[in-house]
Amino acid sequence: MKIRHLEVAESIWKDKRIPKETKLIYSYIYTKGFERIITDINIGEIQRVVNIKNKGLRKSLKILEELKYLIYKEYSNGMYTITLN
Repeated sequence: MKIRHLEVAESIWKDKRIPKETKLIYSYIYTKGFERIITDINIGEIQRVVNIKNKGLRKSLKILEELKYLIYKEYSNGMYTITLN
């Protein structure tokens, strides 16, 4: 299942600092956590959308956190709590 363009703020799709796979990860997290402040997610869910390993996911989440799109915390290996901004 490949997601091309979900209902996410247009600014993230136009932001050249964010890699394409990171945009797909953010769109998945955004749709899963829609109308919620905190979302729990694991690497297995993301791997259905994007072919990525835990280290790559951590790097993508760090990019999104630096750009103030979300805040994440890894509470177990491959398990994340994400707060959308």
